Amino acid sequence: AAMSPGKVCCLLLLTLGVLAVLVSLAVILTQPRCGSQRYLHGAVAADTETCSSIGRDILKSGGTAVDAAIAGLICTSVLNPQSSGLGGGVVFTIYNASTGAVEVINARETVPAESPHSLLPDCAANAFHVGPRWIAVPGELRGYEEAHRRHGRLPWRALFEPSIKLLSEPLVISPVMDKIIHHPMFSSLGKRLCPLICHGQRFLKQGETFRWPALQQTLRAVAENGAAAFYEGQIGKALVEDIRKAGSSISLEDLQAYRAEVSTALNITLDNHTTVFSPGPPLGGAVLMFILKVLEEYKLQEASLATPEEKVETFHRIAEALKFGNLLKAQMSDPAFSGAQGTADTLLSDSMAELARQRIDSRGDHPLSHYNLLESVYNQRYRSMGTSHISVLAADGSAVSATSTINYPFGSFVYSNQTGIILNNELADFCMANRNITPATMFPASALGEKPPSAMVPSILISKTGDMLVVGGAGGAWIISATAMAIINKLWFGYTLEDAIAAPVMHAEGDTILFEERFSEEVKAGLLERGHKGRNPRLAMNVVQGVSREGKCISAYSDKRKMGKSAGY
Repeated sequence: AAMSPGKVCCLLLLTLGVLAVLVSLAVILTQPRCGSQRYLHGAVAADTETCSSIGRDILKSGGTAVDAAIAGLICTSVLNPQSSGLGGGVVFTIYNASTGAVEVINARETVPAESPHSLLPDCAANAFHVGPRWIAVPGELRGYEEAHRRHGRLPWRALFEPSIKLLSEPLVISPVMDKIIHHPMFSSLGKRLCPLICHGQRFLKQGETFRWPALQQTLRAVAENGAAAFYEGQIGKALVEDIRKAGSSISLEDLQAYRAEVSTALNITLDNHTTVFSPGPPLGGAVLMFILKVLEEYKLQEASLATPEEKVETFHRIAEALKFGNLLKAQMSDPAFSGAQGTADTLLSDSMAELARQRIDSRGDHPLSHYNLLESVYNQRYRSMGTSHISVLAADGSAVSATSTINYPFGSFVYSNQTGIILNNELADFCMANRNITPATMFPASALGEKPPSAMVPSILISKTGDMLVVGGAGGAWIISATAMAIINKLWFGYTLEDAIAAPVMHAEGDTILFEERFSEEVKAGLLERGHKGRNPRLAMNVVQGVSREGKCISAYSDKRKMGKSAGY
């Protein structure tokens, strides 16, 4: 007998239901299992959880990787004002997934037209180069503007709105800020910031709150009127009025003349078919790549750490490579004013890496001249511990690695009451440059607009299979060492992203190795036995942020050294 229409209908519905369940199961089972703190679509690693989340929300609302990076950096200038802000400069390394191109936007600060004549001789006279004379022309907002013009999608104002909202509530003194303002090195200098972070003449303590209405007003003006409000409008006029009153030589004409620079990223391909992209001079990308080129011939891998003896040998080689790289940083001057691009090409040659390896033996007690591949002059007084980094990977595969800085923590310690902006002390970076400093030295006219050398290395690594590592660091002189060691840990030792960044770092300063707290005592003892000079730094501020993609899973990690936390979806 034929089935009744009702039974046919029920059977059909049952079959469709079973098929729907099977399809759903198939979709679920074929989805990659990425685990906690790993994501499928995109991720942001800034140096606070709030700023990472703001960047992630920008991605989820249809923003590009550049949109997310800018929003995250604006947030960082609010929550970590000791590190970065509108009074500083920024460098973007940007990977465009649709074209495969990697470009650099350099919006570092520049020499003003009326730079103080006695500035460079003061490099040797003072341990801390702070105060109004050391302020360079800020480039941060022109960098945001250029990056957004070339790669942004959301409206400009949308990138500022989350931070403007943050400023409607009291801001809390974080553990990191508390550590800095109460450190003996900064406590006397910090009194200049009392209009912002003091109760009377007493620095606020961790957990106490302050308000920042002047910065909120500035961000509103920039959100509405663009970077022109800063470089050509009322914000710039008020800023110049404040800092000239403090003793700076910067003029409104300096602001109006500022331009960000766009260039192709430097790149090398390592033996494992991973291509490293990073900024050329005056940034530190060539030095980072040189260190990796020196070490790749040793075929470092997980087995290189198998025994105590092998571990000491491996870290000895890394320490020696860092010493060579450390002495090359001073050569990374602005190529528009020097021959630094030729120097970078030399650094990335196979012969230069081989020359360094020929000088690496079993000992670590060689004189400084042994590591001086280009007979550079390095000024030991260079100290920079500020800076902030953000790494972003978007759903379309595009990526941004961006480093922003005001140089020292709280920069020049000059605060503009009218605008709420803390100014950089970026001219201090010329103290590390390879210059013949005499009492008669001054910035020549040709140096006007020159960008100072920097250890900043916002980097993107792409393997032949499409896996990616977006990484960079903060911490002044420590940036290259910390970023290089994070890359080595991830690329060659097989660490997870979190472990690669969290692992204790060593850093070369002259012929001395500085060991971060928690560094293996066993390895340290082995290195000292080989003749390395070692000591623990008074204040290490190395911080690395990274996002990686392996297969279809995205990992993100913000360095816990700065109490950071990443975000993704």
